[in-house]
Amino acid sequence: MSRKMVWVIALTAGILANAYGQNNPDLRRIQVGTFRQAENAERAFNLLRDAGLGPAYESHMGGRRVVLPGVDVRHLPFILPLLNDAGFHNVWVREEADRLYRIQVGAFRETANAEAALNTLRNAGLNPIYENHMGYRRVALAGINTRHISSVLTIIYNSGFNDVWLREELATSHFTIIVQGEAAVTEIQDTGSTAPLAIVHTIPSFGIAVTDRVHHANAPIVFFFNDRIYLYSIAPNVEVMADGTPIDGTIIINEAANGFAVITFTPTIPLPADTEISIVMGQGLQSARGIQMLADVGLSFVTELGPETADFVGNYGFELGDIGVIFRGDGAINTARGPLVPFEGNYFAAISTGTRLVSDGVALFGNTESFILIGPIRDPFFSLSFYYNFISAEFNEWVDSVYDDSAWIYIRGPRGVHFYRIASVNTVRFNNVPFVGFPGMPDAGDGYAGQTGWRNFHVENLDVGSPAFIEFFVTDVTDAIYSSILAIDAIELGR
Repeated sequence: MSRKMVWVIALTAGILANAYGQNNPDLRRIQVGTFRQAENAERAFNLLRDAGLGPAYESHMGGRRVVLPGVDVRHLPFILPLLNDAGFHNVWVREEADRLYRIQVGAFRETANAEAALNTLRNAGLNPIYENHMGYRRVALAGINTRHISSVLTIIYNSGFNDVWLREELATSHFTIIVQGEAAVTEIQDTGSTAPLAIVHTIPSFGIAVTDRVHHANAPIVFFFNDRIYLYSIAPNVEVMADGTPIDGTIIINEAANGFAVITFTPTIPLPADTEISIVMGQGLQSARGIQMLADVGLSFVTELGPETADFVGNYGFELGDIGVIFRGDGAINTARGPLVPFEGNYFAAISTGTRLVSDGVALFGNTESFILIGPIRDPFFSLSFYYNFISAEFNEWVDSVYDDSAWIYIRGPRGVHFYRIASVNTVRFNNVPFVGFPGMPDAGDGYAGQTGWRNFHVENLDVGSPAFIEFFVTDVTDAIYSSILAIDAIELGR
């Protein structure tokens, strides 16, 4: 039996042992050479492949290193003679640190070629991503642990890729991505807008003075886009930092009334007060048609927790006042006011995007949004029902426009997060009735404000754990005028 065959058997046994967690090997990296000329590096690379080994490239000082990464120290007696037989007599062996690497399998000018490479890797059971670089699309595997490199390289080579680059993974955020609706596409489309992808609104808003950049630690972080979004451009182009350190979280992609993407970020670990949050949506984010943003978009703020509240227990119709309830912006517990009366009982909660419409407060971030935070809720629940009335001065003048004021609900706990649109100007459209006799409404426009009247909203399959928080918020979209109101009443938690 040849040395090459003995090595292949040993390598296969090592890969299987690693895959099934039977050992935690002591690893080495073998460097066989650094080459200034690309053809010399390729010749060395191919010789190693012909010997049954798994080489990779590293960029170093303008040259190409050819290395064997993630080698189990127990395999060195097999590998070193193979290297000698292949003509490599002067190699360097160094200890392999336990860290994460990014493996690049190709850089493509043509979208179709990049898509083909991406799908080949997916079909092999891997999770590739795109990176945009100098007009090319890199196809890469992110966050590969040193212990898994040898087995991943074997899969890559068996899938037909022979030009593999390694680089150390910088500290970065990692996300669980959930798609709700059809605002995220998995393949670049040939139709749709040719305009660059853009962010039209955020929560909290980024067009405000630095001194106002405070956001509740349990409130959602939301980005509204001008188009659908290419799913695989998200993870490598979003960075979230807390006090300068990358943090992980959940990204939910919702569909706005116009079909465009609404992205919500929730940190995996709840944020404490007085934490500096910095989020960068990178230029490499792409629309469904593959059009990038014109530049990075940054959002920064400091978290706050506000006053402590009692647990939210038994106050489902707000008849007990603000027990377990926090308002931010223009919001309060209300009694009947003109055309806006409770669904049941004597009280309801209301928030607005305006100034002193439902309280003595002013909507946040330049009169663009307000929210109700309910919780903590200690007893687990698995469904949620409530009644809402959505009112807007945007009706009916701006129906089907970009000024799609909207109301949302955000449910979070230690086991997960849910985010749903309740209503918007463009989903309700003309299915509204006049809202007449309420002080301050409409506050702009043609003199008409509309309301949905009380409607039921119900969601099932909620298992977010305890303590849980529920947030209702209403927001202007694209502008900061023509106010909207969200009224909430008769909450039911299914247990």
